[in-house]
Amino acid sequence: MKKLWAKIKQIKHWEIYAAVVVVVVMLGIYLSGMTGKKKSEQPSTVAMVTSNDSSYAAQMETKLQKVLSCIVGAGKVSVMVMTDGEGTAELAYDVQEKTVTQAGVNGQEVTTTTVDKTVVIKNGSPMILWKNPPAILGIVVVASGASDPSVRLNLLHAVQTFIGDKQVPLQILSGI
Repeated sequence: MKKLWAKIKQIKHWEIYAAVVVVVVMLGIYLSGMTGKKKSEQPSTVAMVTSNDSSYAAQMETKLQKVLSCIVGAGKVSVMVMTDGEGTAELAYDVQEKTVTQAGVNGQEVTTTTVDKTVVIKNGSPMILWKNPPAILGIVVVASGASDPSVRLNLLHAVQTFIGDKQVPLQILSGI
């Protein structure tokens, strides 16, 4: 033990290394307590699903409710997501460009370019390149365990991580 201590003391700035190790261990302990989820209940990667039978907001509500109800102490959870509609879609276009050069007045050449843009149709429907989800205007979370400050904070962090935008108005209320 004395040999190990002597070797450690020979390292330049060993105090800094020791402090970093202590901080990393403490941070690990803190973050492991923040998740509050059982390992068997952790959701897999959430993929955006767009189906005709439910709206984007309803899908977000369902996913958030499932995730938030896994937080220890949250209890019964209800979620409401407000959006500005159903989003937009970027369609595929077939672009034809035609350039015509003609002799003009005084021997000058006049070039005219026309662009013909038509929507690509596949299986009778417009071909969609990608869908842009609607903007989230606000989220309300009501949880029976939200009166506990640590549970409320865990709910807040989970929602902010889920939506990836800390500028969205978010309200977490105790109830149910």
